[in-house]
Amino acid sequence: MSKLYVNEIHPKTTGGKVLLPTGAVLQVVQVIKTDTQTITSNAVEKEISDLAASITPISTSSKILVTVHLSYSSQFTTYKMYFKRGGTVVSTAIGDSRGSRQNATIPLPYTVDNNQATVGSFSFLDSPASASQVDYTFFVINDNSNSIFINRSENDQNNNVGGNFISMVTLTEIAG
Repeated sequence: MSKLYVNEIHPKTTGGKVLLPTGAVLQVVQVIKTDTQTITSNAVEKEISDLAASITPISTSSKILVTVHLSYSSQFTTYKMYFKRGGTVVSTAIGDSRGSRQNATIPLPYTVDNNQATVGSFSFLDSPASASQVDYTFFVINDNSNSIFINRSENDQNNNVGGNFISMVTLTEIAG
């Protein structure tokens, strides 16, 4: 009789501790934002509420895979999105500074129709070098007074044209 092993890890042990191979998933944390939010930036960074996520790595050599899916609508402007670890922008997760441009992780292009929503998403492999709690917060910014609407369309009709959506952050600790 044969046995089927799915994603089986054969860890090594040393000094009574289990050593998982580099690349092994150690833990996963997910935060799901189900409510709606309207944000008006006007060139000032604004935090996306209820989307912050925290993880306590098992080892200082661990990597954290930060995966974000943001449901949004914004017909008349393009927003930008980035994140902070412990209150500081992760410099390797934004574009290089050039002049007065706004630096970000990803663009959030405008939606063509104010009855529609779209998704901005990214994955970034972070190296926090910490075994203490690591907090991630997510921000948007633009250059004018037009708003971005999180988890809904801009028009937000109360009929079958409108929709309710979710946004989520998944933090995956990976053995380093």
